[in-house]
Amino acid sequence: MFPFSVTHPRPATPAGRQTHNSGYELIAFDAEKLNVFAAEVRYCEPHWHPAPELITVLAGRFSLTVGQQRVELSAGEMLYINAEEVHSLNAQASGSQLLTVQFSPGLFDELHPAPSLTWRTHSASQNTHERDVFQRLSALLEQIIDNRAPFQRIAAIYLLLDALVTAGQPTRRAENSLREEEMIKKGIDYINQNFDQPLTLSDVASHTGMSYSWFSRLFKKVSRHNFKEYLTLVRLNKARTLLQDTRTPITEISHSCGFQEHKYLIAAFNKYCGLTPTEYRKRFVSRQNMIENELAQGEDCLCLPLNAALLARLTLSNQSQSAP
Repeated sequence: MFPFSVTHPRPATPAGRQTHNSGYELIAFDAEKLNVFAAEVRYCEPHWHPAPELITVLAGRFSLTVGQQRVELSAGEMLYINAEEVHSLNAQASGSQLLTVQFSPGLFDELHPAPSLTWRTHSASQNTHERDVFQRLSALLEQIIDNRAPFQRIAAIYLLLDALVTAGQPTRRAENSLREEEMIKKGIDYINQNFDQPLTLSDVASHTGMSYSWFSRLFKKVSRHNFKEYLTLVRLNKARTLLQDTRTPITEISHSCGFQEHKYLIAAFNKYCGLTPTEYRKRFVSRQNMIENELAQGEDCLCLPLNAALLARLTLSNQSQSAP
């Protein structure tokens, strides 16, 4: 689960032009039908997946919005997110890290649909089902790290899903909730496709078929930001990607990302990143030949290696969470 600037390259059309992004987080799944990554994360904007996702907090604390619900997770705690559910997160402590398992849609079919569940760890004393989920997650991660035979890893994936189904409660969301979420997705898609154009809340609300006040209320509940703040963050994420190419003038980047004037890009960087676009570019260039072990100023995500040390930290976080 990354910011769109990381996972949403604009694909080229047959004519060679680039298209804008939707709210889907784009993931290239390998033959294992799985994407597993660990990262230190500050913020991830609202998005959704065509298949479920399992989040485990390794360090720190996160506040997540899933649909219209707020969820707080601390180190060692886990949360299952259903397919198509809009979710976002904010770190609540410096150095907050998570491990994410993103299941591929290829694991499921009409006879074996993706489980729709309500499940998370709730307290310091884990029950048997929660321990089973953790043990199967650890076994899967160990097989990935050790590069075990593909069929062993696929079996471990299904065993993890089985443990989640046993631990969770089947859920079916109300029709009105699903309808509201689809409208919010439509609005997020519209923003992501038109962020480089002048946009107003009225424009987006009209596109979704919702009233101004209704869309404004729901959008803030889902995204945690008012429309103006969210649009600025989307534009800022795109600008950070473009700033990595030192050949493009910063003034040109500001206009291509929807900032009417250069000064608005500078103001956004100062407010949300704590540095100017020029400083961000210089720091990015200076880090190119360095092995990063901490999240840089102005960045929202730093990937961590999947190795034995990470597996040990996962075990430690779980033990601390389950300790009396």
